[in-house]
Amino acid sequence: MSSTAATGWLAAQLPRALAADPVVHGFVAAFEEIADSVRDRIDSIEHQLDVGLASPEMLQFLASWLGLELEPTDPPEYQRELVREVGQLLGWRGTRYGIEGLLAAATGSRVLVDDGGGVYGQRDEIPPPDPTVTVRLDHTGHLTEQQVRGILEAELPLGAELRLDVRFPSRGEGGPGQRRNRPADPGDGTEAGGAGGR
Repeated sequence: MSSTAATGWLAAQLPRALAADPVVHGFVAAFEEIADSVRDRIDSIEHQLDVGLASPEMLQFLASWLGLELEPTDPPEYQRELVREVGQLLGWRGTRYGIEGLLAAATGSRVLVDDGGGVYGQRDEIPPPDPTVTVRLDHTGHLTEQQVRGILEAELPLGAELRLDVRFPSRGEGGPGQRRNRPADPGDGTEAGGAGGR
């Protein structure tokens, strides 16, 4: 075999006479390089779809599939965990369980949602409709109350009236119109600031 013959995987498939031609060799080498780059991208696609391994650009793209907008200033591990949690909760969006999981992932806080809904039997007395959804958090993490409200407004059903109670608000919050009530402990039957509140 001629010393000018290519040793690449594509050139190795050429007939001997063509493999010895330098012009054909150059064309085949160029096509081989293009094919190798495409093949490398295809081979790495499983890693790009893995939230733990995806590049920052691909992570942003995956987040957009889920309707999630990542802040570029957030730490990479926080972004990866948020995309992972939102992906797992996709089928629960708009439900109590989904909202609790989403806010817990976004804030790192314990979250309790009370939507007044329920399942009733034929003979059960059905209470009057109440559109109020109360969301209680210990804290908002690195988010502001306004950002938490933005998340909730995108997730809650139309017509829902939001009541947000943050036990330990971040410093610098609590301007006009923001709730500063401290919620009562879950299960004690009292509302924040009520007679039984702390």
